[in-house]
Amino acid sequence: MKEGRVMANEEVTAKAAAGRAPADEPRKAPKAAEPMIDLLDETQQRAAAAYVAYIEAERQLERAYKDQEAQAEKAYGESLDQARRENQEALGQARKSFEHAVAQAKKALDEGLAKARQAYDETAAQLRKSYDDAVAQAKREHDEAAAQALKARDEVEKAARQVHSEAMAHTWTVFTKARR
Repeated sequence: MKEGRVMANEEVTAKAAAGRAPADEPRKAPKAAEPMIDLLDETQQRAAAAYVAYIEAERQLERAYKDQEAQAEKAYGESLDQARRENQEALGQARKSFEHAVAQAKKALDEGLAKARQAYDETAAQLRKSYDDAVAQAKREHDEAAAQALKARDEVEKAARQVHSEAMAHTWTVFTKARR
């Protein structure tokens, strides 16, 4: 509707300005019979010039509005792009931070497991050594006890054989004397 009014106003302006001298040109001296017509023509010319200026101002205002709107759209787009870039950077940094934290946690886990494994191996080695030492000590004690027991048994058997031999010899002697 506004465009239709502007076009109609342009037509009126063009008709009013057509065939008449612009307001800036030097005016002719009015004739005595036409002073009223010239005055009316001058008023119409001024009105047409004012209307043309109004239309031009309206166009300039519309262009300025469109320029302002385009600048606002551009600023909005740039701000969205900047926000996206910053968001992507923040996400990238967060991802790097996460990956770094995971890597550090994995490293700490591996080091902890290695230390625990080393402590376990050292403890197991100490326990094996203690076990081996205890077994060796028990074997020595067993061997010594067995050797003493065998020695004592040998001595007892030897003494028992000697007593038996003496008893047999005495019995033989007594038996042979009794037979004689």
